[in-house]
Amino acid sequence: AFKQGAISFFKGWTVAMVIVYFVVLMALTVAMLVAMMSQNDDNDSGGSSRRRGGGGWFFFFMNGSPWGYGGYGRRRSRRRRRSFNRDLEKMLKKGQDPYDMRAPADTETKPSLRERTWFFLFGTEGIKKNPLEREKELLTYIRAKKGFVSNADIIALLGVTYDEADAIGTRLVATYEGELDITDEGIAIYRFPNLMLSGAPEVAEQAPDLGYLWQVRQKEHLLRKSPTVLVPVLCAINIVLALVMQFKGLAVLGMTGLGYTISLVWIPLIFSVLFFAIAFRRMSRDAANKGKYERDNIRMSIFRLLFSRRQPVRVPADAAAIAQSGLGPWAPDLLRSVANDIADELRGTADTTNGTLSIRADRVWKEMATVDKLRATANSTRSVGRTVFSSHDFAGSTPANTEVEGEDLESAIEELEAELGM
Repeated sequence: AFKQGAISFFKGWTVAMVIVYFVVLMALTVAMLVAMMSQNDDNDSGGSSRRRGGGGWFFFFMNGSPWGYGGYGRRRSRRRRRSFNRDLEKMLKKGQDPYDMRAPADTETKPSLRERTWFFLFGTEGIKKNPLEREKELLTYIRAKKGFVSNADIIALLGVTYDEADAIGTRLVATYEGELDITDEGIAIYRFPNLMLSGAPEVAEQAPDLGYLWQVRQKEHLLRKSPTVLVPVLCAINIVLALVMQFKGLAVLGMTGLGYTISLVWIPLIFSVLFFAIAFRRMSRDAANKGKYERDNIRMSIFRLLFSRRQPVRVPADAAAIAQSGLGPWAPDLLRSVANDIADELRGTADTTNGTLSIRADRVWKEMATVDKLRATANSTRSVGRTVFSSHDFAGSTPANTEVEGEDLESAIEELEAELGM
């Protein structure tokens, strides 16, 4: 909570710093021009004294402005989190699914000035999921999905490969008192009977507003498509105005003290130079990773179709549907170039027949169909097949086919891998 508040404050402060110093320096520049014009008409000492006093009063008046902006971003962030949590609770109580894979792509909502400025400076480093957010997202998802998840769900949320999802699911079971069941069809299900009872309030209060892999990338792509122009322009003007104050303005206005030089020249000048230096570093990094970003966009767009339609993705027939994610479009040859890698990640297949490439993810679709059925009819406190791993013995749990006494975990894992064809 402290880190989130500090980040929100810093985002608001960054924008406020540029805008406030622009206002201050522009006002001082106007005051300098007026003073110079007045000096040409009136060179008596009394006029000079009045000008010195006026400059000091003006600086004192304007110097308090930054503090009026300080906590805006933090308060707004808290409001957004509370609003998201309330909406999530309402949907769950109505039996609705807040994680709808078939939701249309959000390609129109323009990010705020603060968000665009933050992206201008730090790029994806400012918006990507950190480990704590990933964990909270998984717990929120488990709760929303009535205690049942599969490897397919983990892949869609985190964008990991199937093998990585397998390791993450096992860790979740061990950490949050879950059970790993194997259905009669050989589908691995991660079941969390106790999470809904013990973790629900905490999870609801901490729910992050993230979403599926392609939804998070859509937010990033909107930031790339709507770059901030206002703040960099104001920052560049601040550099010029700070230099004007250093070599002319402060002397004309009678602000010759070190405090005026530090506050009206050094601070805005150093801040503005660092602003562009950080942004240049981000732009250089993005330019170097342009190819990877493009490939990831293709991957996520195909993932969206595979997971939402649960049908094969065909190239070139589905090229337009792939582009509907808002991250494209791409030529068929470029789509074909990543097909095999995507199929390998999902333990699927990519075959070409009569010039048409077909990408399938039968294993993922089978898992999704199984957990959908369990969420509608099953109780997470009872096993849904053979329980091969459990981190806690739940009262009232009656597995259909549990491990025999004396069977060790290693044997169970080997048997599970054989069943899954690993």
